[in-house]
Amino acid sequence: MSEAAHILIEGNEWRAWNTLELRRSIDRFAQVTFEAPFEPERKTFRDTFQPFTFKPLNVLIKRETVFTGTLLGVEPDLEEDSRTVSCSGYSLPAVLQDCQMPASAFPLELNELPLSEIARRLLDPFLLTVLAEAPEGAAFDRVAIRPEETIYSFLSELAKQRNLIITDNGSGALRFLRSSDPGRPVAQFREGEAPLSGVKPRFSPQSYFSEITGIAKTRAGRGGSKYTEQNTHLTDELRPHTFQLDDTDDADAPDATRAKMGRMFGNMLSVELELPTWRDPRGQLFVPNTTVTLVAPGAMIYRETEFLIRDVICRQDSEETSASLNLVLPGAFSGEIPKTLPWE
Repeated sequence: MSEAAHILIEGNEWRAWNTLELRRSIDRFAQVTFEAPFEPERKTFRDTFQPFTFKPLNVLIKRETVFTGTLLGVEPDLEEDSRTVSCSGYSLPAVLQDCQMPASAFPLELNELPLSEIARRLLDPFLLTVLAEAPEGAAFDRVAIRPEETIYSFLSELAKQRNLIITDNGSGALRFLRSSDPGRPVAQFREGEAPLSGVKPRFSPQSYFSEITGIAKTRAGRGGSKYTEQNTHLTDELRPHTFQLDDTDDADAPDATRAKMGRMFGNMLSVELELPTWRDPRGQLFVPNTTVTLVAPGAMIYRETEFLIRDVICRQDSEETSASLNLVLPGAFSGEIPKTLPWE
């Protein structure tokens, strides 16, 4: 097999695995799952696959580290004619989705700070790195994380109000970034032509609105401002949506509302491409936050449309290598309304 993934647990390569799936995303933390033969008679196996030990886990593809995280789930499966263990792991920053701040961290002052500095103060107990890869906008006037609130949910809401995305990199650092601008697709796909082997569009009409209104937090002695963004593609049906901006200033309401509109277009349509390769025509691994073009009349993509890669899922077993690309419209993470839709 020309393409080969390598699994390292506590720095030691584990070669005895049957299947592997690696998911990387523009707005979620990376995840990996793999299945291995269950061999309890071997001490090395018993020492490696112990539940609740949270061992360091890495995945390499041709010497490039594409995943740095933690071995999380270890679940044996005993059947009449087979014994296997299913394993799962997530990227280092994904612990922030599970955990709150240690009680010893309170009281915690987070006033007049930009987003990256807020994140650094919250991630410091976990020894995690923060990378700010895009302009952060204004500092937050006054914010506070509740003791019962997970760190990720708190940071995620702040990031949305600055039109930023939270993700990670192959080294396990937390990243704040903006989505790539269209215009430089890494691949062009067309129905019926290799290497494209399948196209599956998914529509979510209940997540689609004619207008979105953001209401800023009420200040002492005065009401909060509001801002409404119109969906120019839905003018003959009233479907309003209103949301509260708890931690943003009045001046930030327009940007936060446009970001909400962009994410609506990301939720209303996603397209999954099936490929027999992990690499684009240049020989580079497909990665999130790059774009491709697609024409697929059989999937209602009637016009050539540039899409943003949201997720890349790489799969491998003893017989084949394959990938799935999950695509969304480019404005999904930049707050921009598409000029045209693929079926118009």
